[in-house]
Parts: sequence; structure tokens; C-alpha cells
Amino acid sequence: AGQAGYVREEQAPKVGHIPQGLREIQAAQDGNDIVLTIDEGIQYIAERELEKAIKDTGASKGTIVVMDPSTGELLAIANYPTFDPNEFANYTSTARRNIAITDLYEPGSTFKLITAAAALEEGLVSPNELFFDPGYIKIDGKQIHCETREGHGWITFAEAISHSCNVVLSEVGLRFSKEKFYDYIKAFNFGKKTGVDFPGEASGLLLPEKTLKPIEVGNISFGQGISVTPLQILSAVACIANDGLYMKPHIVKEIRSKSGEVLKRNEPTPLQQVISK
Repeated sequence: AGQAGYVREEQAPKVGHIPQGLREIQAAQDGNDIVLTIDEGIQYIAERELEKAIKDTGASKGTIVVMDPSTGELLAIANYPTFDPNEFANYTSTARRNIAITDLYEPGSTFKLITAAAALEEGLVSPNELFFDPGYIKIDGKQIHCETREGHGWITFAEAISHSCNVVLSEVGLRFSKEKFYDYIKAFNFGKKTGVDFPGEASGLLLPEKTLKPIEVGNISFGQGISVTPLQILSAVACIANDGLYMKPHIVKEIRSKSGEVLKRNEPTPLQQVISK
């Protein structure tokens, strides 16, 4: 932010400034320029496609976030509903939120990638290991089904991923100790903030580890019973794409003075190696 200027002077009633009176002028100082990581072309496409998807599905809100996995740079953040910053008072607080960072949801089947990556890393499963899916799995006396209840029969783990099979993912998730399972979930930055340089980021919600039941582990394995932000799930998938190295997401690239001097540059920041390449 810049600094406001001012004029301080001697004045007389009905006359205003007194000639030869004291007068002090302090010119305003311009602020600095912020250079974002946002790519204008990608941002336009994201906003266009999001609006189309909202209209096609009748959804009440949505978000599209695009990230460079190797740097953590956010190339686009599109939210719907949106608002005009020049007329922000005319919009609801919901329209003004950056829901990609502030809102929580159950990730569902996208979370199966996290379970699969952790299980492969720990050697608990191999891509070609065979599983039999009768259409359900029974945990703590309760049944978990896939979207189709007929079952996939004999399938490999790789095929279970391609078919998005809840039954097989639950079975694999139960091979972890709950402590080790949560170690990976937390290593992928779920249940805590990513540290993105944008205000209002939510941490997400994890069930208490100490009281975690087998049925809850089975549900979390395919993305139910856990709440995340869109940015968290994107950053975790980007970590897998980046050879297992989790990069801190950021939206500010540089801060420059009015003369163009770079005052601060945000370099890509690796947080941790979550899984091997």
C-alpha cells in the first residue's frame, strides 16, 4: 500500500487560505505493484468453462483451480458465483469468498489417489495384485458398496483404480495401521493449511485419530468422512505429478516498486518428499 498525501495550511473564516500564511504540502507516495502467478489465458478459459458447467448441471457454486505441479504456482482460480470488486457491496458474502481456499467438501473418489499412492509406497499392494469384489465389503457389521452393486468380480488393483472401486480401496485402506494411514494423510497436507499466500484459508477436517474406527478408515479410503478444500486436493494430486515432492502453493510471484525494481520474489518452495518418484 502507498501513503496518502496531505496539505496543512493556515486559513481564515470565509476566506480560506491566508496569503503568505503557513502552508505545508506532503505529496502522496505510490504503493508497490503485485505480480501474480495467474496466467490470463488459462484464467479466462477456467472462468468460461466453470460458468458453462454451472449452467449445465444446475449447481449453486463451483470452482476451478489450475496449478503448475513443479512450482506450486496457481495459474488460475475461478469461482462461481463471482462478483465485481468495484461494486462489492451489491453482492452477498458467499459471492465474495474464494471458495477454492475457504470452503470444505468431501473429496469422494478423487481421494482414492491418495490411498493408492500411500499403499504403493508402503508396499501394502502392487498394481497387479488380484482382488475379488462381490459388490460390497462388510466392516464393523456395516456394508460398503460401489456405485454399481453387482460387483466387479476378480480385478487387479490397477483395474480397481480405473473402475473407482470403493470395495477394493476400503480393503487396501484397512491394511494400514490407523497411525500410518494418518501419517500419509497429514503428509499430503490434509487437516492443516497449505500456507498459500491468500487470506481466509481453511484447514479441512479430520476425524480424531485416537477414536478412529475400522469403518471410518474404510470410508476415508475412498474419500468419505474427510473434509478438504479444493486447493488441498489439487496440491496433493500435484504432489503425485511432481514425483512425490509437495510444493507450497502460491499466487504472488513478485512485488515491484513503481520504478520496476523487484523488492520481493517468491521462489518455488518444496515442503516435503511425501512419496518416492
